[in-house]
Amino acid sequence: MRDRRREQTRQEIVASALDIISSEGVDAATIERLASHAGMSRGTVYAHFEGGRDEILREAYRRIGSDLVAAAESLAAAGSTWRERVLAYARPMVLLAEDPHRGHFYNVAGPALADGQTERGRGSSATLDAVRDQLLQGQSQGAVDGGVDATATAILLVGSLREAGIELARGAVSSASVLSAFDLLLAGLERKPVAAAH
Repeated sequence: MRDRRREQTRQEIVASALDIISSEGVDAATIERLASHAGMSRGTVYAHFEGGRDEILREAYRRIGSDLVAAAESLAAAGSTWRERVLAYARPMVLLAEDPHRGHFYNVAGPALADGQTERGRGSSATLDAVRDQLLQGQSQGAVDGGVDATATAILLVGSLREAGIELARGAVSSASVLSAFDLLLAGLERKPVAAAH
């Protein structure tokens, strides 16, 4: 019971951080604001997050990544082709990146919190695995060129989404142009029909 209460309090603090980030941006998510928003003392916040603000923001960053994966998995389940399923992983990322506060946090400010960590976040790892799996499935069905290195290509595709997210968060490109360009990249991976000899 005590562990459950502790975890609930941690989740409330993270939810407060996400609320503040969504409405005002990451700079507004100070310990004082978090404590006030969550209806608790600064001491309680530090008791649950000894690493303070940075630890809370890292947890908020992970939560957004988990939410992205859940949204993408749901969309991908409805896809009928490998290409639709890969695009399903791009759409939630693009929509998030357009959000002026959350998008900036997830794509620009948040990754700086993870500097020095060698492990990829859950969102990136799950997306990378899913894209690679869809490329392999497309190859097994004859839809994706057999010469495509699924792992290297998945790394490049996910990396391109990350860079696009940064540019979307900065307002440099539109979501429609990013999704269209990403779809064209995927089209280039499709197996080309062999012309019949005359």
